[in-house]
Amino acid sequence: MSPSEDDSPFATACRASTRTEFICALNQLRLLRGLSFREVSINAGEFALAKSSAHAMCTDRPPKQEDKLRAFLTGCGEPAEALDGWVEQWRRVTASRANRRPHPAAQLVPSSARGFSPPE
Repeated sequence: MSPSEDDSPFATACRASTRTEFICALNQLRLLRGLSFREVSINAGEFALAKSSAHAMCTDRPPKQEDKLRAFLTGCGEPAEALDGWVEQWRRVTASRANRRPHPAAQLVPSSARGFSPPE
């Protein structure tokens, strides 16, 4: 089976080119293991992951910190030797220019006003 045909959560993470696709891989992992967000949180053990953080990682926000990603993966039962591969894919996706958000101040200027010069 080629990597493109592999439907495992890690293969999905490897193919991810956007944060949304990476989030889907994390949720796929959780669902494959049959875990609730609460169970992921409890299973994270010493890594301390809030249930709300686990939910956010699977719905709208990828982890901002490596330790939170490792906690989530541990909570989903990923073996320790698999964590570095996931972290590598997370770094790749979050470093991509396509995933950078515009500066918040740029969102304050209406698009119709951009490039406008007042008359002298």
